[in-house]
Amino acid sequence: MIPHSATALIASDFEYIQGIIERNYVGQGPLCANLQALLTSQFACREAMLTDSGTAALHLSLLALRGRHPKKDRVLLSGYVCPEVVGAVIQAGLEPALADVREDSLNVDMNSIAQLVDARSLAVICTNIGGVPDDYNHAAQFEIPIISDCAQAVGSRIGGNDVAAAGLFSILSFGSTKMVTAGGGGAVLCRDDVLGHAIGTLSRQELSVQEYRQSGFRLTFGQHMGELLAGLAAAQLRRLERTLKRRREVAEIYDHALEGRADVVLVREGPLVKFNRFRYYFLTERAASWTDHLRAAGIDARRSISHVIPEYFGKLSNVPRLRRLSNMVVSVPILPAMTAAEVMLVAETLGSAPGRSL
Repeated sequence: MIPHSATALIASDFEYIQGIIERNYVGQGPLCANLQALLTSQFACREAMLTDSGTAALHLSLLALRGRHPKKDRVLLSGYVCPEVVGAVIQAGLEPALADVREDSLNVDMNSIAQLVDARSLAVICTNIGGVPDDYNHAAQFEIPIISDCAQAVGSRIGGNDVAAAGLFSILSFGSTKMVTAGGGGAVLCRDDVLGHAIGTLSRQELSVQEYRQSGFRLTFGQHMGELLAGLAAAQLRRLERTLKRRREVAEIYDHALEGRADVVLVREGPLVKFNRFRYYFLTERAASWTDHLRAAGIDARRSISHVIPEYFGKLSNVPRLRRLSNMVVSVPILPAMTAAEVMLVAETLGSAPGRSL
């Protein structure tokens, strides 16, 4: 079975290990500093704070932002998202306000977001599901801080600029199957010095004796990254363009295989938008038949790329488009390490008609 998701590693990603052995230290050190420098230079941010997960990065960002706006306690985001995103909002003591998706994709509908904006709105999170960029221009019109969740979207571009360079904060995840992986860890890319300092303080394991004496006891979370993860994330980041190139080549083959299919809706790039192709999905009323057809050919096709969060809160009726489209998803493997034969198997299977709809 060709796996739907996998870690994309090569031997040279681990050349940094020898230096760690020689230094005999795996805590925060030169590899962390190097990763921070790579992130700030590549994604136009003033500070890059490394954390132990993408969830921690979002949690700390929300805590810092709430500290600046203590009377605002609602965070606006898509109803189709990883549960950890909603968990980070709740963990920060905030209320998630879940919006519907677009008619033509699983991305959040900014018109639905607009209906949720009020005086309590602290931020809107662009989650860029599957690596497809959200409508940042529309989001900017709400005049509330934008958090760019790039856990799936590093390398996706709008007008030539990476989505990780957008927003007040950008959130990265280096999880095991992400675009840039370290098996764990994350980062906050911040474009505000004061908020960046607050996040950096919150992420520390402890403060100095002098700092506690000056301010009294302060809660910190110890959500920081060490050298082992930082070295791997930096190695992956340095070859990100090669990874993107391969994913886009595979996506083009799949697009060609599905072109003209009346029973399939493809998610299209706009004139100024490029997807990183973290996921390749299409929409069809015959999703069950398509996945059966693909899996029978040895391809691990999936019926979902995220979670319908309103369902878990008993509010599915609030998101009618998401309720419909979530049953139409077919996602297929699009891994950089796929062989030419594997890519062609997927393409040929996509190009042939599935069995009768169940």
